[in-house]
Amino acid sequence: MRWWLTGVEGVPVSRGGWRFVWLDYDARFSEEMREQFIDNAFAAVDGTLPRRIRRSRRAETWLQQISGGPSVYYKVLDAPQGLDALWRPLRRARAAHIAAISLRLRRDGFDSAEVLLIGAEEIPSGREIIATERIEGMMVPRHVRAAGGEHRARKRAILHALGSEIARLHHAGYIHGDLTPYNIFVTGFDPPRFSFIDHERTRHTWRAHLERQRLRNLVQLGHANLKGLTDTDRMRVWCGYRALMPVKRSKSVLRRVVTMIQARIARDRMRAKSVGAVGPERQRMSRDDVAIAAPTGEARER
Repeated sequence: MRWWLTGVEGVPVSRGGWRFVWLDYDARFSEEMREQFIDNAFAAVDGTLPRRIRRSRRAETWLQQISGGPSVYYKVLDAPQGLDALWRPLRRARAAHIAAISLRLRRDGFDSAEVLLIGAEEIPSGREIIATERIEGMMVPRHVRAAGGEHRARKRAILHALGSEIARLHHAGYIHGDLTPYNIFVTGFDPPRFSFIDHERTRHTWRAHLERQRLRNLVQLGHANLKGLTDTDRMRVWCGYRALMPVKRSKSVLRRVVTMIQARIARDRMRAKSVGAVGPERQRMSRDDVAIAAPTGEARER
């Protein structure tokens, strides 16, 4: 197994110019099922897997049911570009990092999608793939949008609990790389439970105790323009966060967060205007994410 796929324990497999590491720690899957995993991985890489649910700037995600087994997300990571491509032979694979940080989160008591298979194409291509078990739950934006009438009290409780969960994440030393509402699933209601996804840039680091790093995560979460999410709802997240992670100069820090969120929103609006000015065809290519055949709200909505 090449060193850049190390850092996670598993069974190495080589096939078709790819190196895979199988991470079925509980030995839940038969040899036939494991073959399905790898066959589906190649189909995702080739673009022939039937159910594509998301295209982002740097990756493509597919969903496929394993016969007699779970539904699995296959995320194909594009080859790195520019300076990242030059450094790639010297760095551990992105898929290996995602697998390692997801396992660490789970061991530290956080819900995160279980990684079952990772793979990297031989140099010089740089493409990678990661297969994770589908999360049974609802993305935060979909939950917020659907929470009306008798569900409003539940929405308030979930947003407060979400703030507390992010505080617990920071207290444990984690900084999520892209903490948007679309990367958080609500997996339980009594009590509220959450699962975090998309860990390509998530780190366990001493920097989690630096105020600026923590505020960056709160701004990522707070600047999203979601239907049904009010400023009062954002304050509920902040209050839940502050209840578990005491903040010195709380009012001053809150004003700073609001200022950062407003600046981020202004930047997003400027970006949206520039995208709209280049025409519909170019606009589709310029968006951060494109939702494709989204099943039950799983794909990101913009």
